[in-house]
Amino acid sequence: MAEHNVVLTIPEPGRVELKERPYPKIAPGYSLVQIEIAPVCIEHQVYKEHRFEWHSDAERQGHEGVGTIIEALPGSKFKPGDRVIIYQGNPCQECFVCQRGLSPTHCLSIPYEALTETQNPDSVLEALGGGKAIDAPGGLKSIENECGSESGGFGFSKYRIAPDYMIQQIPDDLSFRYAALANCSLGCTYTGIEEAGVQKDDWVVVAGVGFIGFGSIINAKYRGAKVIVLGRNPFRMEQARKMGADYIVNPDDDDWLEQIHELTGGLRGADVVIEASGYPYYQKKALQAVRRFGTVWLYGFLVETSEPLPIRLLDEIHNRGVKLSGSHDVHVKHREGLLRMLRNPETQAAADHIITHEYNMSQGAEAFEAALSKQAGKIFLYPQENCDSPGVSAELRELVAGHTDQTGG
Repeated sequence: MAEHNVVLTIPEPGRVELKERPYPKIAPGYSLVQIEIAPVCIEHQVYKEHRFEWHSDAERQGHEGVGTIIEALPGSKFKPGDRVIIYQGNPCQECFVCQRGLSPTHCLSIPYEALTETQNPDSVLEALGGGKAIDAPGGLKSIENECGSESGGFGFSKYRIAPDYMIQQIPDDLSFRYAALANCSLGCTYTGIEEAGVQKDDWVVVAGVGFIGFGSIINAKYRGAKVIVLGRNPFRMEQARKMGADYIVNPDDDDWLEQIHELTGGLRGADVVIEASGYPYYQKKALQAVRRFGTVWLYGFLVETSEPLPIRLLDEIHNRGVKLSGSHDVHVKHREGLLRMLRNPETQAAADHIITHEYNMSQGAEAFEAALSKQAGKIFLYPQENCDSPGVSAELRELVAGHTDQTGG
């Protein structure tokens, strides 16, 4: 057994440090996983701004991951050697959200209402813990608390504790590489596209494209939809085309909305619009691009801003019968369908264009800088330091070099 754990920390803006922590302990209901891939989500924003979500802090980062179980207690349905996906969170398993197989990050034990008591993010953090990861039952810190462990609750670590309820075994014919997309890329967008009711031949607009937008494209195409991407970053638009996007519309064009109306014909807008950036610029356009009685699904959120979504309820929602919703996680009830999609060869071919950078965890700063460049898709970290060719492929490096001056979404 290893004598210690290794975790990635962000002690100050622009600096990453690997630290040794005590080897994790587990309690009944939990298993210990050797992490093989720890994908990057929005941690590059933390690296830049040092502004944290409620469940994380400078010493505790990362919430996605795949790996191999190395310790399981009697009574667990898992055993050492099982290859698994770890979904984020530590839900109560008792509230109506958990009982209905919905998203664990919407479990009633999580104090979201407290987060909305003030619009000042600094005041929120002060009220809920002064910049330290909150010990709320649904948060990742609670995993360490309940196991009496000094490490292992978070994704950017060599060994991670996972609630058995949040583990899914990976089929033998599915590699870690594609299974690692089961959270914040193909996973959360699977649930959004499913809940929005996207069907064959529907028109779907994806606005504000990063790795969540890429995941939305692939999920929509998997269901046979016609996809219009609303974006302006040349690198990302090239990747979107490779993933199967049918049309690209530049949101800076004076006639961008007319282009969408022309493409969608008598509908005069998309059946479903996915907004994946979190920026009001794209949120506003998403509300314009949807047809009457269509659906706008919001994924995007930003750690560094609390700027509100500008909505005129009468004009943009009520008079047009528009449905507005959003989420940011995988429903438990969707996990099996998600696995089927991840095993699909066409999905995997498209997903190869999401995974643009891979680094050993010790190269975390390089990974975050790549994400901040906006010339990237999904970025993988390898906590076991076994990434043979860290960085980006020669082909992609050449493509990125041709677009280094273009940073728009």
